[in-house]
Amino acid sequence: MVLEVIVENIREASEAEHFGVDRLEVVSAISEGGLTPSYGVIKQITQDIRVPAMVMIRPHSHSFHYDEYDIAIMQEDILMANELGAHGIVFGALTKSGQIDRDLLENVIDWKGDMDLTFHRAIESAQDIDKAYAVLREYGNNITQVLTSGGGDKATDTIDRLKKWVLDSQADMTSFEILVGSGVTPGNIALLHETLRNTQYHVGGGARIDGDFSKGLDAAKIQALQEAIK
Repeated sequence: MVLEVIVENIREASEAEHFGVDRLEVVSAISEGGLTPSYGVIKQITQDIRVPAMVMIRPHSHSFHYDEYDIAIMQEDILMANELGAHGIVFGALTKSGQIDRDLLENVIDWKGDMDLTFHRAIESAQDIDKAYAVLREYGNNITQVLTSGGGDKATDTIDRLKKWVLDSQADMTSFEILVGSGVTPGNIALLHETLRNTQYHVGGGARIDGDFSKGLDAAKIQALQEAIK
């Protein structure tokens, strides 16, 4: 079982490591949904923390559509993350019409080299989420996991679709895994896990003191999250 927790800096990454978190999602500007962290943050974490670090690749929060200037930045950031030893990257992109941006996705798969790839919750903003999921399935194990709530604001809102996707991904070992996220807390993770029998869960505010990103990680909450998915 994998518990992935969002961190914004080396202090939080160190706390996460100490509390036994399995994987990190490293971001900046969580108030905007998470943007690409700085070179310094990535370097500190990859050098000093042993927990696998997935680095967000997202140049702005205006939408999940990116122009040529954004794409040039994303390419450089992906190469930087690879050079610094990141375990993987977190990325998602849509066309202006709300379809999966196949061209950019294929470029990112090429640029990332051997790093893992999480396709993030851009899928929730797709015009047709089930069609978007089917498109991602075409890329097999070039995508390591898809971070999704199944279409709802919170994972608990769309358990039926999540269950369908989890079963689908588990039936094909050449496919990505489902990383269940959004609104996952110590209070609902047991229900999610009992229903889904998934292997990966992604937590943000649910792992924080008072659910507040301006405060540190909460050791008791992380322990409760881990216990629920054992």
